[in-house]
Amino acid sequence: MNRILFLIDNFGSGGAQRQMTTIAVLLKQKGYNVSFLTYSLGDFFKEKIEEQNIPIYKISTTNNLNRILKIRHYIRKGNFDAVISFMDTPNFLNCCAAIGQHKWKVITSERSCNESIFYNRKSKIFNWFQRYSDAIVCNSERAKQMWIKHYPKYEKKLRVIYNTVQLPKINTRYIPMKDNKIHIVVGASYQALKNPIGVIKALSLLNDEEKNIIQIDWYGRINTDLKNKSLIYNEAISLIKDLDLSNCIKLHDESNNIQELMNQADFVGLFSLYEGLPNVICEAMTIGKAIIITPVSDYNRFVNDENGIVCKSASPDDIAIALQSIISKTSISELINMGMCSKRKSNLYNKNVIISEWLSILEKR
Repeated sequence: MNRILFLIDNFGSGGAQRQMTTIAVLLKQKGYNVSFLTYSLGDFFKEKIEEQNIPIYKISTTNNLNRILKIRHYIRKGNFDAVISFMDTPNFLNCCAAIGQHKWKVITSERSCNESIFYNRKSKIFNWFQRYSDAIVCNSERAKQMWIKHYPKYEKKLRVIYNTVQLPKINTRYIPMKDNKIHIVVGASYQALKNPIGVIKALSLLNDEEKNIIQIDWYGRINTDLKNKSLIYNEAISLIKDLDLSNCIKLHDESNNIQELMNQADFVGLFSLYEGLPNVICEAMTIGKAIIITPVSDYNRFVNDENGIVCKSASPDDIAIALQSIISKTSISELINMGMCSKRKSNLYNKNVIISEWLSILEKR
């Protein structure tokens, strides 16, 4: 096993792209011949790949059928030992290339815990094609159990591998409760599933004294896709203005220094409606941060009252209750203790443990 192709839509700033980039770099460091195939715009992680001298090939076409045929031809003629894809469409393309006899290992990876993927027509078609996958990697036990529920015949293909974390050197200094405020950093794109509107509505339920103590800084990709994502950002900006919340929540564009920003925060938050395994929380725990999170993914494995707080749900009411709990109970000593506990729990994402799991799939005969 030597030549490995990673298939992804682009190098945008999403969690799947972040994780695939990390795994590719680790495998190259293990001596594997690694390359990438992409087919759409997005360059956020491209520089990191280029720094490692990992080849990138791009197929540019707006015709879906042409894309399928070109990617199939590239893979079948590439003499690869394995092709690894992340996310629905790349997984579908990966499986399409495997139709007919194939000698390489087909590895697909599911990164979501959204059960709707098992019901809509497009997803049902894509999921049917997973029969051509040799291994289906989920990044949470919750996701694996959903697949078993809907596709029990795939059970033997399913594996759980958590996301690994590789952080740059952190240079910022953490000052607990700076300016007598509890600072919360959120690293998530402006999509409905990430729930920025729910968080803003939750803040509006706090009294004036509580609003003066909480400071949320949200960093995320502001898409120009008019289907829905940019509309969520615009709606959030308008709602903050209408509810007079500009002093307790600020919305920022995505940042290449999100780890430095998280390190300066008291809590790192994630308020999503659903998630696979959230990279930002894995990274925050590795840095040693207290966590506030909605009940998504395998939350009960990595967050409890020792290192943070779990909202009962993603509703504004329950988020507000969790924020009030932080305000009333958090002290500097508690923040430090929670951060230390997160650091201990972050062994779940140790790179050596995770890469050995990937190697066990790649090298399995």
